[in-house]
Amino acid sequence: MAFAGAVFQWDLFWADLNPAIGREQSGDSRPVLIVSNDGFNRAFDVVTVLPITKLAGKKRQVYPFEVLLPAGSGGNDLDSVIMPQQIRTISKTRLLEKIGTLKDSALRTAVEDRILDHLGISLDEDPAQLITP
Repeated sequence: MAFAGAVFQWDLFWADLNPAIGREQSGDSRPVLIVSNDGFNRAFDVVTVLPITKLAGKKRQVYPFEVLLPAGSGGNDLDSVIMPQQIRTISKTRLLEKIGTLKDSALRTAVEDRILDHLGISLDEDPAQLITP
C-alpha cells in the first residue's frame, strides 16, 4: 500500500521499483533516498530518488561515484550503497513505507557531490563567465 504522508528531501523509503528494464534497479521493496527538494515534493505527485542496495553478504565494492551508507544512518539497518548513477523520478504511489531521514551533513554533501559528478555539473565555474553577450 502506498505511503500517504508528506515526503521530504533526505527521507529514506521502501519503494516498489518494478517493473524495471535492463540494468535499472528493481525490486518490489527496495530502499530509496529522496533527493528532490521539498517545494517540488509538495507540488507534484512524483519524487526524484536514488536507489540503495545492501552490502550484507555481497562481495561488492563501493565505486567512487557511489556513497557508502553505514548501518544506522537514516534508519537504515545494514551497511548499504546509495547509487546516484541510478537517479530516477518515480510516482509517489511507488513509496511504500518511510524508513527514516538522513541527517548526517557529511553524507548529504557526499550524495550531492556524486549527483553533480554523475550529471556532469560543475559548480566551480563562474556563472557570469558562462553568459556571452
